[in-house]
Amino acid sequence: MFEFLQAHQLNIMLGMSSICFAVGFFALITKSLPRKRKLAITDLEFSACILLYSDRMAYIYHGDPSNTGYWLVRIANFLVFFMTISVVHAFNLYVSDLCRNEIGLAKVPFRLRIVEIITGVGWFLVILSQFIGLYYYFDETNAYHRGPGFIICYLIPFLALFIQLSVVFQYAGKLSLFISIPMLLFTILPIIASICQAFFYGVSLTNMSIVATGVVLYIFAIMEMNEKYESAQKRKLDEANEANRSVMKSFEQTAVAVARAVDSREGRKGGHSQRVADYSREIARNLGMSEKECYKVYLSAVLHDIGKIVTPDTILENKGRLTEKEKEILHEHVITGGEILSTVDDYPFLKTAAKYHHERYDSKGYPEGLRGEDIPLTARIVAVANAYDEMTSYKDDREPMAQGRVRKNLASEAGKKFDPHIVDVMIGMIDRDTEYMMKEADEEYVEEADKSDITVVNRMHFDNYKEQVSDGIRVTGEYLKLRFESRPDVGYERKNALPTVILFDSFDRCVHRNERTIKNLRYLEFGEIWMDGHVICTAARTSKSEVTTISDPLRTDENEWMAYELEAVLLKDHVKIRINSKYSERSVIMALPDSTRYVFLALAGEHCTIRNITVTKTHDEVKEGDIERIAPEVDFFTRKDGDIPNIQIDGYRESTSEARPVEDGMRIFFRTESLPIADLVHHCPYLLLYSSDDGEVTGRNYQEFACIRLDGDDATYEGKAQNKLTVHKRSDFGGWDAWKEINKKGLDYEIRLSRRKNRIRMETENAGISIDCLTVVPEGTDCVYIALTGNLCALMDIRFR
Repeated sequence: MFEFLQAHQLNIMLGMSSICFAVGFFALITKSLPRKRKLAITDLEFSACILLYSDRMAYIYHGDPSNTGYWLVRIANFLVFFMTISVVHAFNLYVSDLCRNEIGLAKVPFRLRIVEIITGVGWFLVILSQFIGLYYYFDETNAYHRGPGFIICYLIPFLALFIQLSVVFQYAGKLSLFISIPMLLFTILPIIASICQAFFYGVSLTNMSIVATGVVLYIFAIMEMNEKYESAQKRKLDEANEANRSVMKSFEQTAVAVARAVDSREGRKGGHSQRVADYSREIARNLGMSEKECYKVYLSAVLHDIGKIVTPDTILENKGRLTEKEKEILHEHVITGGEILSTVDDYPFLKTAAKYHHERYDSKGYPEGLRGEDIPLTARIVAVANAYDEMTSYKDDREPMAQGRVRKNLASEAGKKFDPHIVDVMIGMIDRDTEYMMKEADEEYVEEADKSDITVVNRMHFDNYKEQVSDGIRVTGEYLKLRFESRPDVGYERKNALPTVILFDSFDRCVHRNERTIKNLRYLEFGEIWMDGHVICTAARTSKSEVTTISDPLRTDENEWMAYELEAVLLKDHVKIRINSKYSERSVIMALPDSTRYVFLALAGEHCTIRNITVTKTHDEVKEGDIERIAPEVDFFTRKDGDIPNIQIDGYRESTSEARPVEDGMRIFFRTESLPIADLVHHCPYLLLYSSDDGEVTGRNYQEFACIRLDGDDATYEGKAQNKLTVHKRSDFGGWDAWKEINKKGLDYEIRLSRRKNRIRMETENAGISIDCLTVVPEGTDCVYIALTGNLCALMDIRFR
């Protein structure tokens, strides 16, 4: 290494001095550095350039006896010693500026003022040396020799650098790494190089190290200023975004306030427009729209009824049938709304929902009779959300419709009134809303309409049995806890005046006794559990009770309020209820007909009052073994396992088959049978494409690419890929009722897959439906998995080829 430097050091010196000159020039013209710091760096770079170039000339003319050599060797050596001090002085100016402007010191440290004195002395001694030979002298051949005081020329810059180093160490924590690192290099590296040069005479390690660190100093200074500039720009951008968010928030609050005023004119007690906006935004998200687009849909939906602000009260408050003339006036609200919002120039998208949300997919709507996708997407979304909220809100003549009825109504209007794809997205949202939370809040109607909701009311009275029953609360795989106090009515003994728990399933989570509503709402009562431990099995297969009696509650004062604590949990087709009081501890296990239905728990009783009702939904999940199995598990498999185990899917995507990596040319064969309670088109198998670290649907970094229902619809949730779905009804398609019946009896499927890089195609035909889905997954996605899932169906004999 030393030999290489010695052989090429003149070229290295020339190159480095040229770089220094260029850096100095750029430092001089740059505008990103503070003025004093810029001058200090410029001084340092030009001084370093002269230093190294002079050192090169000193080597070239060393021992040259010519007249030119005589003068150049003397001038070059003088500049080498003089510029060494100049570089140290320039660095001192740089550090002083940092102390004032970066560290924030009121005065420059006294040590740096000492360095100024030292560098002044150094310059004086260099000049003096030219006359007395203190540092060096030349012989008769013009050869350079060290003088008796040569060590002083090292001590002076070293002393200055050590003092500067002490300042850098002291304040390094207050400086960014872009500043502190090159400063430490500048003070330490020349010292190390000088020590090395003492052993390798003939190579200018010290001067080259000074020049190199000077260049690094400039580069890091520019990087630091760039970082500051970027931070400042980011800060300005953040402030602008925050200001914009504040403006948008104020605008949103104003829009919501206006919407509430319009809602109130129609006598709506709940936030109709707010709910429509919330549903619309969620639909937009499920359609894969960006958050910015979703927010535009939300704002447009909030103001969809603003045109009604000029509709006469007599029409808005009319609860009967409108005349043709009144209908014409009411229909004008969409034109008025569009005109009002078209004046908001900054937000042209606002008028879309207001003007077009009453257009129909079959062109029978108003105001323009648009058809299909000619209707703006936002308006198609709001139309479905608006209809959903109308069905799930309280009216003067009814409570919110049952979820099943809402689902059916929407499905029946798909392709007629509504965009069928958006209807499918809404139905998917309904299926995921297992607690029926997407409806007008019960709290707003406790007094008028919902006195039986035990999650809201504090007290209930039961007279004759089942004359009043609370609304049901769903029992799931997470423990549900209830607490209440009970007391018999005056004149009744406690043994004849007890509360009871009713377990049932129903579309509207309510207990029914009327045969017509039992049929229409698919009501099924599993059984009753009385607080004295008496169990009645209705549709349940069997039950098992255990009781620990502490004392006889019937001997207590009839006027005493007795506290009960209930705990309920579901595991597949078994439900367990624990009933504790200070007199007994009871445990009841009930075996349900199968695992395909929901289980709701309602409170009833006779001749008693309950009070202080609290309902707590915990997040503690039931585990295998928590509930003793008292009856065989029911399944609807009619075939044996194939390459992977059969799966029974008792609810929307509640179960998923084992997955396999997608391979080009792969085929999947399986048989499906819809479960007995299935009655909708989307109660069928789904194909699921995804990726995750471990190949599991619940695995880390799960990304869903496609979820294709085999009735020909896209049920992808927050998809991370592009899907192009093509569905054809062949000549042998017998209608959806026939299609559902075929799936219920059993249907064999074949799925064909092909993969070319990031493009995956899935093809299948079933019962007259031909499905072709092209999925483009993100670039760089290596392993894509396919699995089977669905809703209310059994998948059997699953084989991969």
